[in-house]
Amino acid sequence: MEGYDQGVTVLGRPIEGKVVVEVDASIDLDIQLPAESKNSSEILILQGRPIDEPLAQHGPFVMNTQREIYEAFQDYSRTQFGGWPWPRDDMVFPQEKGRFALLNGSETSPADSSNDEL
Repeated sequence: MEGYDQGVTVLGRPIEGKVVVEVDASIDLDIQLPAESKNSSEILILQGRPIDEPLAQHGPFVMNTQREIYEAFQDYSRTQFGGWPWPRDDMVFPQEKGRFALLNGSETSPADSSNDEL
């Protein structure tokens, strides 16, 4: 949760600042923001099952071991995600451009494809 942190409650429990709250997926989740609040909050709700695997995370990479993290950084440094085609690492395209892919110099979008799985 990020944003308004004075009076937000999750299942009746006050929440302050950025936190992770684990809840039971089988019950309704009651999130309350006081009516008098003037600021917004951002809440990201995810659901998943534990995979009972070791976890290592650094930057954008999540792996099972620190060795795999190191290898991921090496791969990224060597290939830039398999050959990053853009002139900058932090490319941002206009929202109106929509979803697209660039493969072997050819740009496609879901509207161009007859494949419904995109």
